Amino acid sequence: MSEPNACSKCGEKSILKGDIGLRTSRDLELIMVVRTDHGIEKKVPLQPQVCGKCGFVDLFVEEPQKLMITRNDKPVDPDYKHRPLLEYDF
Repeated sequence: MSEPNACSKCGEKSILKGDIGLRTSRDLELIMVVRTDHGIEKKVPLQPQVCGKCGFVDLFVEEPQKLMITRNDKPVDPDYKHRPLLEYDF
């Protein structure tokens, strides 16, 4: 496993500290990773790590388990119906 404070490109331990986030320029909303499956939608904020030496940016989510779908999750649209299987699904 790699060093958590090391850059994945140059290997230097120069990841910038502090509150660094990704936001859209228009409405300053967080950029989210969105998983949609079987009408269920899960969202987690995308987080950056910036190398102070080479400027490389790694993107990650802090709690990937929040993207897991469980049997207690409900579809976003209560009228959601599974779409029929089509030839290109195979």
